[in-house]
Amino acid sequence: MPAAHPPPVRSHAPSLPLKPPRRKLGSANGAEESRRYAGLSALERRRGRRERLIEAGLEYYGTVGFRHTTIPQLCSFAGVTARHFYEEFETQENLLQAIYDGIAETVMTNVGAELAVPARRWNDIVDKACFAYFALITKDKRRARVFALEVVGVSPALDLHRKKFRDSFAALTTSSTKRFVAQGHRPDIDVHMLSISLAGAAEAQTIDWLLTRPRPSVAGLAEHLAMLWKRSLLMDEATGKAIA
Repeated sequence: MPAAHPPPVRSHAPSLPLKPPRRKLGSANGAEESRRYAGLSALERRRGRRERLIEAGLEYYGTVGFRHTTIPQLCSFAGVTARHFYEEFETQENLLQAIYDGIAETVMTNVGAELAVPARRWNDIVDKACFAYFALITKDKRRARVFALEVVGVSPALDLHRKKFRDSFAALTTSSTKRFVAQGHRPDIDVHMLSISLAGAAEAQTIDWLLTRPRPSVAGLAEHLAMLWKRSLLMDEATGKAIA
């Protein structure tokens, strides 16, 4: 008859897991940690790629030209792949428009800030606004080339997009011109048409600055645009008062 085995000794101590439980990737912290690489989240890395592509576009479109730039060149400059490019932009035209929009928004902000400064004589407002425009546009000739030359004639859709900006810029200057007119400056003038003319003149001056050697000074560009604005309103250039 086989010998009886003693019953196993049961420990009353609580059992411990051999290793800590794995964090579920679906949890908030786990998902965030799984997406981080080199200290950056997936969203931060994507934002950085987009910024580098915009800088690459500014460099190539502002020097070589939009029509002579390839996507591989842009990707190489930005340090991204073609797949990354198409994650951000459907076409090069979309990239060009994004660059143009960034410049246009800064123009509106800078010029608008000068037009809104209170307690200035009218002629000073005009002078400062015109100088702000050209100081920004000519600060980087790549930016001037993209803004005034490279976007022209690319497609009907982009031409319409540019017109929308010109309309917004004209609305900004129209608002100020109406204030001037309310003070007795040329009440018979069509302020909207004047604003469209000023926008066109500013663009033509920018193109001339790009193509002329030696280049006109920023002060000279601003002075002539301001002169057009003030004389159209019969504004005294020294005092800002209406000329009788």
